[in-house]
Amino acid sequence: MPTRDGYLQGVPSWADLVTPDVAGAKAFYAELFGWDYREGGTDSMPYIMAHRNGLAAAGIGEMPEDSEMPTVWSTYFAVDDVDRTVAEIIDNGGSIMMGPMDVFDAGRMAFAFDPTGAVFGIWQAGDHLGAAIVNEHGAMNWNELLSGDLDKVLPFYEAVFGHTYETSEGPSGPYTAISAGDRVVAGAMPKPSAEIPNHWGVYFAVDDTAEAISTTTTNGGQVVYGPMDVPKVGIFAGLTDPFGAHFTVIQLAQPVD
Repeated sequence: MPTRDGYLQGVPSWADLVTPDVAGAKAFYAELFGWDYREGGTDSMPYIMAHRNGLAAAGIGEMPEDSEMPTVWSTYFAVDDVDRTVAEIIDNGGSIMMGPMDVFDAGRMAFAFDPTGAVFGIWQAGDHLGAAIVNEHGAMNWNELLSGDLDKVLPFYEAVFGHTYETSEGPSGPYTAISAGDRVVAGAMPKPSAEIPNHWGVYFAVDDTAEAISTTTTNGGQVVYGPMDVPKVGIFAGLTDPFGAHFTVIQLAQPVD
């Protein structure tokens, strides 16, 4: 069972969902991923911790009633110092959407825009390190930037997080592997359509992509694309939950630590 007890600077460490229907989202993802839940947050701002095999896998938060935000899955990057990283984001052409702020004893966070408008979170761990389980059914497996201007935005992430890059030709065109230290931790690719906003996508591992598609559509979600079989990587599909949040599932071709 792949687990994590900490994350290096610049590694995606957590994903959470903001949704207008927390109860509906809990039921949907429990059926799809086998999650159970721990209630948290406050009465005015509840926050649900989704667990898989007793370990924290992802979060679910309630969208404020007057919010104009889309229902969305967000990627958080581990940082050693949120306040220093906020300054680096601003110095390199990004901007701050929220924070920095303490989240009780769990950690310190901020939300930011990169120079092309893609939103991401940063997380300085306290009691909550991030996802404690990864790379197996119902756990985060991958995070991917879709952008209309990678030449502009990749230097930003290099400056802020110390990322390095290697681009090769993939099944759908050029694909950039993003490394933190000596480990590939995320990916980036040109977005396939101008109508798609620049964004970070979240992938979850599943035992069977076909079954995940069936469970999704049976319970009110939709298939955006796929299934697609990428040799030596896996079978993946883009899905939305019943409330419009997009995510990707992948049946891995081989186990990943």
